Amino acid sequence: MNGPTLIRVDHGGRSRGRQVAAGRISFLAFPRSSLHNWTRPHILRLSLLHFLTCSLLLAPTVRADGDDLPDDPAAQARLLALVGDDFRIRQTPHFLVCSDADHEVISNFIARVEGTYLGVERFINVHDLDQTKLPHRLEILFFDRYQDFQKYAASVDTEAVGAAGFYDGRTNRAAFYNALNAPQLAQVNETITQMEQQLRASIGNRSNRRSAYAKELRRLRAERDRVIETINQLVVQHEVAHQVFYNIGVHQRRADDPTWLVEGLACLMETPPDRNGAGFGTVNQYRLLNFREALAGPAGPRRANTNQFSEACRTGRLVPLRRLIADDDLFAIEGATVENAYAQAWSLVHFLQRRHREEFGVYLLVLARRPTDRAYSGEQEVMIFEEVFGAIDETFEKQWLDYILDERVRYPRTGPRR
Repeated sequence: MNGPTLIRVDHGGRSRGRQVAAGRISFLAFPRSSLHNWTRPHILRLSLLHFLTCSLLLAPTVRADGDDLPDDPAAQARLLALVGDDFRIRQTPHFLVCSDADHEVISNFIARVEGTYLGVERFINVHDLDQTKLPHRLEILFFDRYQDFQKYAASVDTEAVGAAGFYDGRTNRAAFYNALNAPQLAQVNETITQMEQQLRASIGNRSNRRSAYAKELRRLRAERDRVIETINQLVVQHEVAHQVFYNIGVHQRRADDPTWLVEGLACLMETPPDRNGAGFGTVNQYRLLNFREALAGPAGPRRANTNQFSEACRTGRLVPLRRLIADDDLFAIEGATVENAYAQAWSLVHFLQRRHREEFGVYLLVLARRPTDRAYSGEQEVMIFEEVFGAIDETFEKQWLDYILDERVRYPRTGPRR
C-alpha cells in the first residue's frame, strides 16, 4: 500500500512445537525430545522408506462424517467464565464464538471463520488427505475492545502487544479483537467521526467545499476498510487456518512440524473467501508482491527475475530453499525478514500444491502420520522433503521460481512501492 499507511500487519516468529501462533507476537519454545536413532543419513533413509510403505499403503484414508457436533454447555460455561457478563455465545457449525461485539460485526466475523474452515476442508479433499472429525466445536474469543483482548492475552501468558489475534495450541483456542477498534486506527476513526458530524450539520449546503469534504470522507473510509480487510485476511483467516489444520488431521498439535509448511499452508488461506470457503486456489496477491519485492530488491518487483535469487540470498532478503525447510528460526524474528520468510514459505507451498499435487499429498500424509514423540533436525526435514519431491537442485529451484514469477500480480492502484 503506497502513501500514508494506517497500520502494518506483521507476523512474529514460530517455535518448534508451535504452541502459540499470532500476528506479530512472541512465541513459547519447548525443548526438543531425543532424536533417538534418526541421526545418521542411511538410517534416516531406510526408516523413511519403511515408514512411507507402511503408513501410506496399509493405513486407510479417514474421512469425517458430517458436521453434526454435539452441544457442549460445559465448554460454553468455560468460555463465559474467561470473559464477562457482556459476552454471548454464538454456536456455528464448527465453532463456539464468544464475543461482546455487536451483531453485524460478529456475523461478518463468523462468516469469515466458517469460510476459512470450508477452505481447509476443500484443500484436504483436493489432496485426498486424512480428515479427523472434530470431537467438538473449536473455541474462539472475539473481543470488541483491544484492551480486553490484551488483558486476556496476558492471562494466558501471551505477549500480544501489537498483535491482532493469535491461536494458542496450549488451550487450542483462538482470540481476536474487532479490527475497527485497533489502536492504530484511533486517529483515523476520530477524524471520520468529526467529518461525518460536520457533513450532517451542513445538509442542504451544496457548495464545492462540501462536495470535496464528502469525497475525502469516502477516501478515508475506503482506506480504513482496506486496512481492516488486510487484518482479517492476514491475521484472522491465517490464525483460524492454523486452528483448523491442527484439529482436522493435517497437523498434530504435539508434533514437530516444519515451520515453513505450517506457515505456508496458513498463508494459502489468506485470500478473500468465496462461497466455497477461503480461496486457497487463488493466488495470494499480498504474499506474491512481497516475494517479488524481496527477490528483486532495489530493482523493484516489476523487474523480478530468476537470476536475482542468488543475490537475494546473499543479502538476506530470501534464503536458499534448503535453509527455508531446515531452519525454523527464520520465523522467530521481527521486521521485514520474517515477512519475506512468510512470503517465501507461501511461494513454495503454492508451487508444490499446484505443480506437484500428488507428491504434496504424500508429503503431508507422511508428516501427519510420523511419530509425535520425537523431534526432527533440519537436515532430516530436508532429507524427508527430497525423498518425496526429489533433489533440491538448480533444476527444482528454477522450476519453482519460474512458476511463481509467471503468476499474474495485481499491483495496488498507487503502484508498487518501487
